[in-house]
Amino acid sequence: MENLLLHADNLGRKDQGKTRLTGFHLDLHPGEVVGLLGVNGAGKSTTLALLSGALAPSSGRVQVLGKDLHRHPQAKRHIGLLPEIPPLYGSLSVDENLDFAACLRGMKGAELTSARNAVKQRLDLRSLGRRLCSRLSKGMAQRVAIAQALIHGPEILILDEPTAGLDPAQAQSLRDLIRQLGESCGILLASHILADMEQLCQRVIILNEGRQVAEQQLAGSNLVRIQLGSPPQDTTELEQLDGVATVQPQGDGWYQLALNSPVAVLSERLTAHGWQLLALIPARYNLQSLLADAISREAGGQP
Repeated sequence: MENLLLHADNLGRKDQGKTRLTGFHLDLHPGEVVGLLGVNGAGKSTTLALLSGALAPSSGRVQVLGKDLHRHPQAKRHIGLLPEIPPLYGSLSVDENLDFAACLRGMKGAELTSARNAVKQRLDLRSLGRRLCSRLSKGMAQRVAIAQALIHGPEILILDEPTAGLDPAQAQSLRDLIRQLGESCGILLASHILADMEQLCQRVIILNEGRQVAEQQLAGSNLVRIQLGSPPQDTTELEQLDGVATVQPQGDGWYQLALNSPVAVLSERLTAHGWQLLALIPARYNLQSLLADAISREAGGQP
């Protein structure tokens, strides 16, 4: 598990006789943004609470930089958490809220002042230090809440529904910020908003009724759509091509392929097999369909 920031194995939680989460697995690497996707009540917030140490698991374990989170609570210092309801005191200023968060992390004096100034600069909050949090827009309040989560310099950032309730401009501004933060730490993001997943995440894990029902790589999978003028009888021949991970027929000679080799190599191999390549275009996963299909399979239906 070298270079792993966060590792969850067979994680589960039962509460008052009800199973909130079961059999959850996760590996989070530096510089990676992983999304938890699911409808309301799917278990996203419970999962984040377990991974951040806010809840103790009924089964399984969580490791942070190789240490068991619940046997070594000091490992929480590597985690920054933004809960669904930002923990801001409206009657306190931005600086006072940040100072309070820093004090909870054991900071004081020059260390606290330095950390507060650094995180304000990083999140473009320098001009708002004396502003009461009750006077902030919701988008700016989310920035302050993220600053609270980052003030101690964690390697892992956990965000629960960060863009919920924001207008489109505020949501996009926050996504741009999260994308920048993802360059320096690993981020776990829970949301039911597909735009968050599509713009920010390298991969998504789909939850349904407390179960991990699907996982999909979004970035780095070289997803393409091709149209063949002389398509094969079935997908087996395409699936057996070196460099092709998955094949999904889409009708009229169109196929969606996930590749694990360069696109140029695919073109050469298709030509070598005598298949006329009419079109090759980049593709994106349809997360709405992926979510619906995963839930349908879980319920025993047909996607």
